Amino acid sequence: MLEKIKLGNPIHVKVTKSPTSAAAAKTLVRLLSKDVAAKAETKRQHKLRERHNRDKIRGGRTWTVRLIKFRPLKGVVGESGTILATYDVMADLRSVLRFIEVTKA
Repeated sequence: MLEKIKLGNPIHVKVTKSPTSAAAAKTLVRLLSKDVAAKAETKRQHKLRERHNRDKIRGGRTWTVRLIKFRPLKGVVGESGTILATYDVMADLRSVLRFIEVTKA
C-alpha cells in the first residue's frame, strides 16, 4: 500500500495491532503526534502547564515546581490520525507496518 502513496498527500494511519517493542511504540506515538488534533492538544496542555508553574524559595534560591507532562497518545490499538506523507514519515511507516493500517485520506 505504501507504494501507491505519493509524497505530500495526507494519509490516515490506524493502529491495528499492539506493538511488540518499546521502540515500535515510540515510533507509533511519534507518527500519531503529527496529527493536527494531537498537536493542538499538546499545545493546550503546554499552556496549562506553564500557567501552573509555581516559584518556591528553598535554601535561599528560587526554583520552579513544574507539572509532569501528560502524554495523551500511547500507541495502543484503535488510535488513529491523519498525517502528511513525507520522506521521514514513510520510513517510519515501513518500520511499523505490521502494527498499522494505512489508507489515503
